[in-house]
Amino acid sequence: MSKTYIIDALRLHLKARNITYKELAHAIGLSEPSIKRLFAGGDCGLDRLEQICQYLHLEFSDLFKTTPRKRKLITRLNFAQEQEFAKDQKLLMVAVCALNHWPVADIHKHLQFTRSQVQELLKRLDDMGFLEMQASDRYRLLVASSFGWISGGPIMQMVQSVSDDFFNDGFEGNGELLRIMNMRVSRKAQEQLKARLEQIALEYEDQARADAHLPLEERPPLSVCIAVRTWVPKFMRDLYRLELRAKPGRKSETSSPKQT
Repeated sequence: MSKTYIIDALRLHLKARNITYKELAHAIGLSEPSIKRLFAGGDCGLDRLEQICQYLHLEFSDLFKTTPRKRKLITRLNFAQEQEFAKDQKLLMVAVCALNHWPVADIHKHLQFTRSQVQELLKRLDDMGFLEMQASDRYRLLVASSFGWISGGPIMQMVQSVSDDFFNDGFEGNGELLRIMNMRVSRKAQEQLKARLEQIALEYEDQARADAHLPLEERPPLSVCIAVRTWVPKFMRDLYRLELRAKPGRKSETSSPKQT
Protein backbone atom coordinates (compact mmCIF):
# COMPACT_ATOMS: atom_id res chain seq x y z
CA MET A 1 0.00 0.00 0.00
CA SER A 2 1.46 3.38 -0.99
CA LYS A 3 2.33 6.13 1.47
CA THR A 4 0.07 8.45 -0.48
CA TYR A 5 -2.93 6.20 0.18
CA ILE A 6 -2.12 6.11 3.92
CA ILE A 7 -1.73 9.88 4.17
CA ASP A 8 -4.97 10.40 2.23
CA ALA A 9 -6.76 8.01 4.59
CA LEU A 10 -5.43 9.86 7.63
CA ARG A 11 -6.52 13.15 6.11
CA LEU A 12 -10.05 11.78 5.63
CA HIS A 13 -10.21 10.63 9.24
CA LEU A 14 -9.05 14.04 10.46
CA LYS A 15 -11.69 15.73 8.31
CA ALA A 16 -14.41 13.38 9.53
CA ARG A 17 -13.60 14.35 13.12
CA ASN A 18 -13.14 18.07 12.36
CA ILE A 19 -9.61 17.88 13.80
CA THR A 20 -7.21 20.51 12.49
CA TYR A 21 -3.51 20.10 11.77
CA LYS A 22 -2.86 22.46 14.67
CA GLU A 23 -4.83 20.28 17.11
CA LEU A 24 -3.08 17.13 15.88
CA ALA A 25 0.33 18.79 16.11
CA HIS A 26 -0.24 19.83 19.71
CA ALA A 27 -1.53 16.38 20.67
CA ILE A 28 1.50 14.46 19.36
CA GLY A 29 4.17 17.01 20.24
CA LEU A 30 4.99 18.46 16.82
CA SER A 31 4.75 21.94 15.36
CA GLU A 32 1.94 22.76 12.95
CA PRO A 33 4.42 23.31 10.06
CA SER A 34 5.90 19.85 10.74
CA ILE A 35 2.44 18.26 10.49
CA LYS A 36 1.73 20.12 7.27
CA ARG A 37 5.03 18.91 5.78
CA LEU A 38 4.23 15.36 6.89
CA PHE A 39 0.88 15.39 5.08
CA ALA A 40 2.25 17.24 2.06
CA GLY A 41 5.28 15.01 1.56
CA GLY A 42 3.98 11.70 2.83
CA ASP A 43 7.06 11.23 5.02
CA CYS A 44 5.48 9.43 7.96
CA GLY A 45 7.40 6.73 9.78
CA LEU A 46 5.70 3.75 11.39
CA ASP A 47 6.12 5.10 14.95
CA ARG A 48 4.62 8.45 13.99
CA LEU A 49 1.78 6.73 12.11
CA GLU A 50 1.00 4.61 15.16
CA GLN A 51 0.99 7.74 17.35
CA ILE A 52 -1.50 9.47 15.05
CA CYS A 53 -3.73 6.39 14.93
CA GLN A 54 -3.74 6.22 18.74
CA TYR A 55 -4.81 9.85 18.92
CA LEU A 56 -7.62 9.18 16.43
CA HIS A 57 -8.65 5.94 18.19
CA LEU A 58 -7.94 3.96 15.03
CA GLU A 59 -6.53 0.54 14.46
CA PHE A 60 -3.90 0.55 11.72
CA SER A 61 -6.15 -1.75 9.70
CA ASP A 62 -8.91 0.90 9.74
CA LEU A 63 -6.90 2.93 7.23
CA PHE A 64 -7.46 0.24 4.60
CA LYS A 65 -11.15 -0.50 5.15
CA THR A 66 -13.80 2.05 4.37
CA THR A 67 -13.92 5.79 4.02
CA PRO A 68 -14.87 7.28 7.40
CA ARG A 69 -18.42 8.49 7.66
CA LYS A 70 -18.48 12.23 8.21
CA ARG A 71 -20.58 13.16 11.21
CA LYS A 72 -20.70 16.53 12.87
CA LEU A 73 -19.13 16.33 16.32
CA ILE A 74 -21.41 17.50 19.08
CA THR A 75 -20.46 20.34 21.42
CA ARG A 76 -23.57 20.10 23.61
CA LEU A 77 -26.31 17.63 24.41
CA ASN A 78 -29.85 18.96 24.46
CA PHE A 79 -31.69 19.46 27.74
CA ALA A 80 -33.69 16.24 27.44
CA GLN A 81 -30.53 14.21 26.84
CA GLU A 82 -28.85 15.71 29.89
CA GLN A 83 -31.96 14.88 31.90
CA GLU A 84 -31.66 11.28 30.73
CA PHE A 85 -28.05 11.23 31.92
CA ALA A 86 -29.01 12.77 35.27
CA LYS A 87 -31.74 10.17 35.83
CA ASP A 88 -29.57 7.20 34.78
CA GLN A 89 -26.23 7.34 36.55
CA LYS A 90 -25.05 4.17 34.81
CA LEU A 91 -25.53 5.83 31.44
CA LEU A 92 -23.74 8.96 32.68
CA MET A 93 -20.87 6.86 34.03
CA VAL A 94 -20.30 5.09 30.71
CA ALA A 95 -20.51 8.45 28.90
CA VAL A 96 -17.84 9.88 31.21
CA CYS A 97 -15.70 6.78 30.61
CA ALA A 98 -16.03 7.38 26.86
CA LEU A 99 -15.09 11.04 27.31
CA ASN A 100 -12.00 9.80 29.15
CA HIS A 101 -11.18 7.35 26.34
CA TRP A 102 -11.69 4.11 28.28
CA PRO A 103 -11.40 0.97 26.16
CA VAL A 104 -14.54 -1.18 26.33
CA ALA A 105 -12.52 -3.93 28.03
CA ASP A 106 -11.68 -1.56 30.89
CA ILE A 107 -15.33 -0.56 31.28
CA HIS A 108 -16.13 -4.26 31.74
CA LYS A 109 -13.19 -4.72 34.09
CA HIS A 110 -13.50 -1.72 36.38
CA LEU A 111 -17.26 -1.08 36.60
CA GLN A 112 -19.88 -3.24 38.25
CA PHE A 113 -21.79 -3.79 35.01
CA THR A 114 -22.36 -6.99 33.11
CA ARG A 115 -21.18 -7.17 29.51
CA SER A 116 -24.75 -6.99 28.27
CA GLN A 117 -25.36 -3.87 30.37
CA VAL A 118 -22.26 -2.19 28.94
CA GLN A 119 -23.32 -3.03 25.39
CA GLU A 120 -26.83 -1.72 26.03
CA LEU A 121 -25.50 1.55 27.49
CA LEU A 122 -23.06 2.04 24.61
CA LYS A 123 -25.90 1.40 22.16
CA ARG A 124 -27.97 4.12 23.83
CA LEU A 125 -25.03 6.53 23.53
CA ASP A 126 -24.73 5.54 19.86
CA ASP A 127 -28.43 6.32 19.33
CA MET A 128 -27.89 9.75 20.92
CA GLY A 129 -25.02 10.51 18.56
CA PHE A 130 -22.58 10.64 21.48
CA LEU A 131 -20.41 7.90 20.00
CA GLU A 132 -20.38 5.40 17.16
CA MET A 133 -20.06 1.69 17.86
CA GLN A 134 -17.60 0.10 15.43
CA ALA A 135 -17.61 -3.38 16.95
CA SER A 136 -18.72 -4.97 20.20
CA ASP A 137 -15.43 -3.93 21.80
CA ARG A 138 -14.71 -0.64 20.00
CA TYR A 139 -16.32 2.76 19.57
CA ARG A 140 -15.51 6.17 18.14
CA LEU A 141 -16.28 9.23 20.24
CA LEU A 142 -18.34 11.84 18.37
CA VAL A 143 -17.80 14.64 20.86
CA ALA A 144 -15.85 17.78 19.98
CA SER A 145 -12.88 18.87 22.07
CA SER A 146 -14.94 21.95 22.99
CA PHE A 147 -17.77 19.79 24.41
CA GLY A 148 -19.36 21.08 27.58
CA TRP A 149 -22.46 20.60 29.72
CA ILE A 150 -25.34 23.08 29.57
CA SER A 151 -24.76 26.00 31.93
CA GLY A 152 -27.25 25.56 34.76
CA GLY A 153 -28.47 22.32 33.16
CA PRO A 154 -29.10 18.94 34.82
CA ILE A 155 -25.47 17.79 34.81
CA MET A 156 -24.03 21.08 36.07
CA GLN A 157 -26.64 21.07 38.83
CA MET A 158 -25.46 17.58 39.81
CA VAL A 159 -21.84 18.72 39.81
CA GLN A 160 -22.57 21.83 41.86
CA SER A 161 -24.49 19.75 44.40
CA VAL A 162 -21.29 17.80 45.20
CA SER A 163 -18.89 20.75 44.94
CA ASP A 164 -18.20 20.62 48.69
CA ASP A 165 -16.69 17.16 48.21
CA PHE A 166 -14.44 18.52 45.43
CA PHE A 167 -13.14 21.52 47.38
CA ASN A 168 -12.81 19.71 50.73
CA ASP A 169 -9.14 18.92 50.08
CA GLY A 170 -5.71 20.45 50.49
CA PHE A 171 -4.96 20.32 46.74
CA GLU A 172 -1.36 19.38 47.50
CA GLY A 173 -0.93 16.27 45.35
CA ASN A 174 0.98 15.97 42.10
CA GLY A 175 -0.66 18.06 39.40
CA GLU A 176 -3.11 19.61 41.87
CA LEU A 177 -3.66 23.34 42.38
CA LEU A 178 -6.18 25.63 44.03
CA ARG A 179 -5.85 29.41 43.83
CA ILE A 180 -8.49 31.98 44.65
CA MET A 181 -7.61 35.59 43.85
CA ASN A 182 -9.64 38.75 44.23
CA MET A 183 -8.57 41.61 41.99
CA ARG A 184 -9.65 44.37 39.65
CA VAL A 185 -8.84 44.26 35.94
CA SER A 186 -10.36 45.94 32.91
CA ARG A 187 -13.24 44.36 30.98
CA LYS A 188 -10.98 43.91 27.97
CA ALA A 189 -8.34 42.12 30.06
CA GLN A 190 -11.04 39.89 31.56
CA GLU A 191 -12.04 38.69 28.10
CA GLN A 192 -8.42 38.10 27.07
CA LEU A 193 -7.66 36.12 30.22
CA LYS A 194 -10.87 34.12 29.81
CA ALA A 195 -9.78 33.13 26.28
CA ARG A 196 -6.46 31.90 27.65
CA LEU A 197 -8.23 29.81 30.30
CA GLU A 198 -10.42 28.27 27.60
CA GLN A 199 -7.25 27.38 25.68
CA ILE A 200 -5.81 25.70 28.78
CA ALA A 201 -9.00 23.62 29.07
CA LEU A 202 -8.51 22.49 25.46
CA GLU A 203 -4.90 21.57 26.23
CA TYR A 204 -6.06 19.27 29.03
CA GLU A 205 -8.49 17.62 26.60
CA ASP A 206 -5.80 17.27 23.92
CA GLN A 207 -3.46 15.67 26.44
CA ALA A 208 -6.17 13.25 27.51
CA ARG A 209 -6.54 12.17 23.88
CA ALA A 210 -2.80 11.86 23.42
CA ASP A 211 -2.53 9.66 26.53
CA ALA A 212 -5.55 7.52 25.65
CA HIS A 213 -3.34 4.61 24.56
CA LEU A 214 -1.88 4.27 28.06
CA PRO A 215 -3.42 1.80 30.54
CA LEU A 216 -5.73 3.32 33.15
CA GLU A 217 -3.16 2.70 35.88
CA GLU A 218 -0.78 5.13 34.16
CA ARG A 219 -3.34 7.95 33.80
CA PRO A 220 -5.03 8.56 37.15
CA PRO A 221 -8.31 10.52 37.17
CA LEU A 222 -8.05 14.28 37.21
CA SER A 223 -10.92 16.77 37.61
CA VAL A 224 -10.31 20.29 36.34
CA CYS A 225 -12.46 23.17 37.55
CA ILE A 226 -12.00 26.55 35.85
CA ALA A 227 -14.32 29.17 37.29
CA VAL A 228 -14.28 32.93 36.85
CA ARG A 229 -17.07 35.24 37.99
CA THR A 230 -17.66 38.68 39.37
CA TRP A 231 -17.97 38.01 43.09
CA VAL A 232 -17.10 39.35 46.53
CA PRO A 233 -17.20 37.04 49.58
CA LYS A 234 -19.97 38.00 52.00
CA PHE A 235 -17.56 38.68 54.86
CA MET A 236 -15.87 41.30 52.68
CA ARG A 237 -19.10 42.61 51.18
CA ASP A 238 -20.48 43.29 54.65
CA LEU A 239 -17.65 45.77 55.19
CA TYR A 240 -18.66 47.98 52.26
CA ARG A 241 -20.66 51.11 52.87
CA LEU A 242 -24.38 50.41 52.63
CA GLU A 243 -24.83 52.17 49.29
CA LEU A 244 -22.18 49.91 47.69
CA ARG A 245 -23.65 46.58 48.79
CA ALA A 246 -26.55 46.37 46.34
CA LYS A 247 -26.05 43.61 43.79
CA PRO A 248 -22.26 43.54 44.22
CA GLY A 249 -21.94 40.49 42.01
CA ARG A 250 -23.28 41.93 38.74
CA LYS A 251 -23.96 45.66 38.42
CA SER A 252 -21.71 47.46 40.84
CA GLU A 253 -18.19 48.44 39.79
CA THR A 254 -17.05 47.80 43.39
CA SER A 255 -17.05 44.04 42.92
CA SER A 256 -14.08 41.89 42.10
CA PRO A 257 -13.80 38.59 40.21
CA LYS A 258 -13.19 35.28 41.80
CA GLN A 259 -10.85 32.88 40.01
CA THR A 260 -10.45 29.25 40.83
